[in-house]
Amino acid sequence: MRFLSKLRLSLAALLLILGCLVTYAKDSEENKYELQKKAIYFQIHTELVKGDISLEEAQRMWLKKIKQLKKEEGK
Repeated sequence: MRFLSKLRLSLAALLLILGCLVTYAKDSEENKYELQKKAIYFQIHTELVKGDISLEEAQRMWLKKIKQLKKEEGK
């Protein structure tokens, strides 16, 4: 009887660990997309602050690059 109790506890712990790993993997994929969006934003923002591009050009670049990023995510 003691053996079954230990087995049940160890299987519950294993299930908890696997659940945490699966949750972490899912979050990291979503986080990757958000980090890529931030990188694009800072790149465009830097060019805008330098004065290399106008506000309208920055908006067009943002939409174009985000559209491209969404296409890459779909692959």
